[in-house]
Amino acid sequence: MRTFIINSAFCSLLALSGVSGCTADIHDNTADVHDNNANIEDASVEIESSSDMDNVTPGQVVHLTIKAEDVFLIEPSETPPSDRVKVAGHFEIFLDSTSSTALLVTAKESIDVTIPATTSPGDHKLLCRVDKHDGTATQATSELELTVVASVSGG
Repeated sequence: MRTFIINSAFCSLLALSGVSGCTADIHDNTADVHDNNANIEDASVEIESSSDMDNVTPGQVVHLTIKAEDVFLIEPSETPPSDRVKVAGHFEIFLDSTSSTALLVTAKESIDVTIPATTSPGDHKLLCRVDKHDGTATQATSELELTVVASVSGG
């Protein structure tokens, strides 16, 4: 009964704020809101790194933390639940341009990306884009600047 009252109160508050077509599931004091009008085109993404981005060498692994909103993250090889198809997606990580081949495709929010060994010294950027589950690109992108320095030779 308590769950029913909480669900009803939560959806009533959302309805008063202009959100319609809502259902809410309460599990372990966590609300999972299903907005039937949601669309992955509303997604946003931010990337950060704990690595020294001013001193990256070709072939180095860089750790990224990704924060996304309004997207149900799912690996491209998996099938999203029917109520999440419109918001299902994953991340594609690129170096310098989203028209290049992706360095990594994942639904994980904590990842390690290897900077290609052929990357020239200088200023570059890592780009993270949210793609729909079917692989279609969205406008949700975030970039992180980095400076690649010449690798130290062993001689």
